[in-house]
Amino acid sequence: MKKIYIFLTGILILINANRSNAQDDCCGMGSIFSSLLSSGIFGGYGFQQYSAEGLNGLIEANPILNENFEDFGFAHGWRAGANIIGLRQDDLLATFKVYYQSVKEIQEAGSGDETQKLELQMNTWALGLGLSYVISNNFDIRLLDALMTFNSVNLTNDIHSVSNGDSKQEFESTESNLGFSFDAGMVYYPFPPYIAIEALGGYSFFSIETMRDKEDFVDLQTNGDFIDGGGFFAAAVLTIGIPFN
Repeated sequence: MKKIYIFLTGILILINANRSNAQDDCCGMGSIFSSLLSSGIFGGYGFQQYSAEGLNGLIEANPILNENFEDFGFAHGWRAGANIIGLRQDDLLATFKVYYQSVKEIQEAGSGDETQKLELQMNTWALGLGLSYVISNNFDIRLLDALMTFNSVNLTNDIHSVSNGDSKQEFESTESNLGFSFDAGMVYYPFPPYIAIEALGGYSFFSIETMRDKEDFVDLQTNGDFIDGGGFFAAAVLTIGIPFN
């Protein structure tokens, strides 16, 4: 609860800072309407580093897995979302955004007539505010994106054997975890304000405590959290804008 309070306080500070600039005209209404910049949809691709103490501990404790698999900690995948609304005051642009992200790490190993694949998928819903400094019609500096995230994880253990047949185990996180994400970057508008290309990098904070078998609902026993921390991430994002004025 304390994390949510701190995050919302930061959001309110950004909103109030933007609102105070709108008091220069009558009732502030002219500035508010003139500052409505755009909404838009976006999609991108990137990677996410993370720390998986629990999962890697299971691998190290199993001689067969330890011999064939490396530590998990680097996933890549896509994100898609929307800039709900953008408000501009002078050279500052504040944007409320929401997106969904899905990243995977897959490792596969074989021995004799048997192959085994471990697939970890992390799914994230994120919402929050972005603050940018407008350099020109073609360039922005993304000063800060501050987002609240809701994270879940799936793990698949898929074994294919010619002699023993195939088997598959699927695990899922027992609950969605609350986390936070912060990033900055550069934005280029080749066709302003309709098309934007963004390169960003940042750091995410989240953890997944427990995983559960999807079939028998038995918790996966690990030493420590299954995923005990987030890490650095980067992405390239394409945005299609919908101007209001």
